[in-house]
Amino acid sequence: MAGDADRENERRANELYWGSDISVNQIAEALDLSKGTLYGLIRPEPAGLTCPACGDEVVYPNRTAKERALVACPSCGWEGDEDETAALGGDGTMIPPEAVGDAPPRARVLGDRGRVVLGGALLGAAAGLALVLWSRRR
Repeated sequence: MAGDADRENERRANELYWGSDISVNQIAEALDLSKGTLYGLIRPEPAGLTCPACGDEVVYPNRTAKERALVACPSCGWEGDEDETAALGGDGTMIPPEAVGDAPPRARVLGDRGRVVLGGALLGAAAGLALVLWSRRR
């Protein structure tokens, strides 16, 4: 029967963790668990989105990641923003972004972070070129 109690603790821990705003300390106290044990029971929450790298379903590793719309793929290790993924159909197949309706396109080559890095690199190159041209005129 200890196995049933363990499964019930895991179910309840995940229900409280993902389905409420109760702090981790309060959940651990309510279930009479240490925080370390509680974190060991928490399972990533499926996001209903597909990985752009391998096509498997991505998950939210924790509540902070979910709040920030950050997902991870347990199959291939890819991590990124929700907007870099595609919706997952009820039968587990990917729904093309154009079929999602009014939602913004999700399958992008570069996510927001990639665009920021690329923009910074181009800005740095332009500043360096301007400095070289300015120093040659003197």
